[in-house]
Amino acid sequence: MLGTVASKRKRNLWTAVVVALVAAAGVSVWQLWPVGASAVSVPDRVCGNALPGDPAADFLPETGEQYGENVGDEFGVSYTGPTPECIISAGGRRVMVEYAKFLDTDTYKTRHDAEEQAERIASNPESSPLRLGEARGYASKHAAILLLNCPMQGYPGTVTASVFGLSGFPSDSSDPKAFADLTAATLRLAARDVYKCAASSSLPTGPPALGRPRAD
Repeated sequence: MLGTVASKRKRNLWTAVVVALVAAAGVSVWQLWPVGASAVSVPDRVCGNALPGDPAADFLPETGEQYGENVGDEFGVSYTGPTPECIISAGGRRVMVEYAKFLDTDTYKTRHDAEEQAERIASNPESSPLRLGEARGYASKHAAILLLNCPMQGYPGTVTASVFGLSGFPSDSSDPKAFADLTAATLRLAARDVYKCAASSSLPTGPPALGRPRAD
């Protein structure tokens, strides 16, 4: 039974690693707004005031349908149940913001495999490596994800944070930095306030590093 549970956790963690890339791939939707369309106003704080609004304003349209969000009451607070999600939208575009924790009660291999998977995706031409302190991940055209080692209850664990487009992104619209910035803020929130990860102290307050570091 333990092997079955560990295998399921491994599948779920790998799904979290690749979901942002899959969700963002192949989205090619052109949006033409009529003359005089209303300007979109994104609040200073989003997802129930839990996250900064500036990155969201950078990847959401400037005109069209006004900003809205669908967020659970438990988003951003210490919570032991299913992880709540936050969906933000404006101008016909919808973006998912989520975080989660994964425990492996059998072996560290799950976490290491997930990190290697993220590194492989980061090496793709459509993606770039993403780093925030000890956290590692990738950012693609309309998505980003970060993974942080976070042992919990005596077991090895991983916390993930991801932000990815669900619909309505024109093929020529890309702002990986904005997705990376909001993902970094989401990881800080999850690691510090929700899961109380010891490694959260390693997460800097500045923007994440996007792209491969220059050789010394």
